[in-house]
Amino acid sequence: MIKLVAVLGVAVASMAPAAAWAEADEVVVVGVPDGGLAAASLMSRDYENAARRLAAPRPDEANDPARLINLGNAYAGLGRMQDAHKAYRSARFAPEMTLTLANGQESSSRDIARVAMGRLETSYAMR
Repeated sequence: MIKLVAVLGVAVASMAPAAAWAEADEVVVVGVPDGGLAAASLMSRDYENAARRLAAPRPDEANDPARLINLGNAYAGLGRMQDAHKAYRSARFAPEMTLTLANGQESSSRDIARVAMGRLETSYAMR
């Protein structure tokens, strides 16, 4: 089953930790019609709503790497870098799945989580 998840590339400005943005080819377009992965909220930068929706998963979603990556993106957008790191780390160790980027490329959920963690580490170095 293909899921639709918006994985936003998170880059954090040195003095404004909640400032994040996404480039078109950094968005994963794997999705669920009901919006269960808060893709619309993330893309509109409504990180508070996205975090609220993604933080309390149904039992079958607890180890869903797409949900965990989006949760990390929401936390990063809110400036909650430690929580974002935990979510991305959990996604790296969750069952691996292939996600499709908006530019048509497919990538491993573990690779996407690793790149997201790297962006967080880069943001720490910018401070």
